[in-house]
Amino acid sequence: MRENKCLFGGGTLIALRHGEYRESVAIHFTVSDLAGYRTLRQLLTGPRGIAAIGRRDAIPLKEARALRADQYGIRTALLVGEAPIKFEIVLEGRMELAAPTPSDEVCGIATLTPLDMVTGKLLANSDRWADDAAFGRDLIDLAMMSPHLGLLREALAKAEHAYGGSILQDLEKAKKGRSPLPI
Repeated sequence: MRENKCLFGGGTLIALRHGEYRESVAIHFTVSDLAGYRTLRQLLTGPRGIAAIGRRDAIPLKEARALRADQYGIRTALLVGEAPIKFEIVLEGRMELAAPTPSDEVCGIATLTPLDMVTGKLLANSDRWADDAAFGRDLIDLAMMSPHLGLLREALAKAEHAYGGSILQDLEKAKKGRSPLPI
């Protein structure tokens, strides 16, 4: 995954990095490099399927459902014991991901940088703050990360490059819990 610039991210990473407790039902990886995405798509839709990204010394990955690949990402569910866990590689088109440093690693897996974790959560909040099914998890994740002011400003600038002023507007709406729908 690392050689294709595909990085572990999402809420599960935040929980692991920041001691947040949550039951993870999904594992998310993100790639913004088109060549890396193309390679992963070819590997995963090829004859070896999900086994193409597994380590040789690891327990083989088992798919719970057929793998789907499209312009947005690659998705399947993996069986962990008897439980299906959603697995996805998302092609990130809104921002270029920064190269991880040696400290951007969990269990030997390259992760998003703190800047890209915060930026991603700001973008996700704008996309789904009003969705009751999201349970405000993006605000919770931002609070758990507790980014220092400099990092938050840098992440806001990076997110605003993609979405403009709606980033701050949506953050305020999410904090107030206002729904755009009449009650």
